[in-house]
Amino acid sequence: MVDDLSLILPEDKKEAERVFNSLAVKNQLDIVLRARDKERLHYLFLSEHPERLIQELPELEVFLTVKEAGEKDCLDLISLTTPEQFQYLLDLDLWKRDQLDPEKVLHWMEILLESGEKKASQFIESADIEFIALLLKKFLHVTTMEGEHLEGMDRIPLFTLDQYHFIHFRGKRTREIFEPFLQILCRVDRGSYQRLMDSLVMEFESELEETGYRLRNSRLADYGFPDFEEALEIYRFVNPDSFAGGEGFSPVMSRDEAGKEGSVFYLAFRNEGLFFSSALSKIEDACEQGRLKQEITAVCNKAIVAEAIDLSNIAAMERAVKKVYHFLNLGLQYLSKEDEARSLEILRSLPMQKLFQYGVSTTLLLRRKAESILQEPWFSNDQENLVFLDPPHLEKFEGILRKKPALYRSGVYEDFSNLQDLREADDFLEFVSAISHFLEKELNLSPAYLKEMDLSGCYPGDWREITFSTIFLTSTANQILKGAFRFEAIGQARVKDLLDRVFERDAQGKGVIKMEIKNGLKNWLDSIEGDEAKRQHLLAFQDFCLDLFEVEYGKIPPGEEVDPRFVKGLLIRK
Repeated sequence: MVDDLSLILPEDKKEAERVFNSLAVKNQLDIVLRARDKERLHYLFLSEHPERLIQELPELEVFLTVKEAGEKDCLDLISLTTPEQFQYLLDLDLWKRDQLDPEKVLHWMEILLESGEKKASQFIESADIEFIALLLKKFLHVTTMEGEHLEGMDRIPLFTLDQYHFIHFRGKRTREIFEPFLQILCRVDRGSYQRLMDSLVMEFESELEETGYRLRNSRLADYGFPDFEEALEIYRFVNPDSFAGGEGFSPVMSRDEAGKEGSVFYLAFRNEGLFFSSALSKIEDACEQGRLKQEITAVCNKAIVAEAIDLSNIAAMERAVKKVYHFLNLGLQYLSKEDEARSLEILRSLPMQKLFQYGVSTTLLLRRKAESILQEPWFSNDQENLVFLDPPHLEKFEGILRKKPALYRSGVYEDFSNLQDLREADDFLEFVSAISHFLEKELNLSPAYLKEMDLSGCYPGDWREITFSTIFLTSTANQILKGAFRFEAIGQARVKDLLDRVFERDAQGKGVIKMEIKNGLKNWLDSIEGDEAKRQHLLAFQDFCLDLFEVEYGKIPPGEEVDPRFVKGLLIRK
């Protein structure tokens, strides 16, 4: 495969055409497939025989080219597609779940006519008669001389091509598109035209749509898009800790089939999983390469169906494909323990769907751990009690609890994509468990107690606004002011005294917490927690709370009255 198109094709158009056409068709196709959007069109039509190249393109690549470059700019390409390629375009773009999108139908019928009568005739001759009937039924009302609805013919002349079937078009644009299509249809096969008109008189639209949807799904199944129930299988839990290796399997593909390329579009995103991509690049056997690429394509197709993605939404398809690589990467890292030799053994012996399931299942194990923490005494298996977690801890925990666990980072939810993500999330869950146990043990607090507190005249005045940091900082403030680490509201008049005791001023006059306060807290936490991992979580929580306190109170000038409405971190009573 050519690595850099610019190295082989000159800038001069005529010279580029000469060089391009001197290449073997396979090399031309390699260049075309490596390009995207309108650049791909450019390379296709450098060829002296673009039809041959276009008809060699995988159906999905034709679809992506048309959607990226725009249908109107792809009329020449569309006119040269095979019947199968064109039907694939319609199957992916015309449907919203199990129903045709009327606007999309009109749009594509217009595109079909603009592609020329030859293309329209080809479509008529190759498409299922039931599918054409469904397209027409959406927009035409057909009656016959034997019908009962011709009273208005004198006032509204109906359209007919055989003086027997009379057609009412539902809208001006509908007539502009379907009248010339019907004329072509009648010229191509008058007998089929009349049988089609008879079916439009007799058939119910709902029955035609059900048949059309079934046929469409059958065609897409031939391209590797399974039904919804089958697609969901990729998210089935398979315990990754039960993997012992040696799960050999027999590929269902022949060597010829395995040698074929998978989807170029799907394979373009493999760097979304760097460890997986690196291992994949070290597989040298062409048969194994082909098998892996085909299986990756199959998993991507299943993910797209399982996520109920509109197949005309390329951005959503890209997100689904990236998710596949994230979980393949995560699964391979987890099973191989990031050992390169072991990862190659796994790729050679394990089906890609199973590897994907293992990757997904590592996050489901994480969710199980979150659920077990939710059942601990503090949270009491009540998700309402998660509100005591500070942002962004609340969002992180809720992300892990999702049906499909997600990683909350920088204000957005992302896929878990590597082992480091998994370790960080697991460490976070240990952090939450350690803090909730600490607050319960040292302060004898519980959500039930906090919900029943009298907060009249307090800021915050609602228990839902009290977080772990509020509890810790308020208790620490009472330790400094009163010598007792306990959670009770601080009088507003004592806040200035607290700030004087806690803060020293930096060069800009901002309050920063005195080192003796930090060290005192650290020494106390060290003394009450013997488990090193839990102690580190408590110290991290201390730093989180003190940073919050500096942000909220450090900007207040010395001696200035503190308005509790505009700061957080302490429970203050006016």
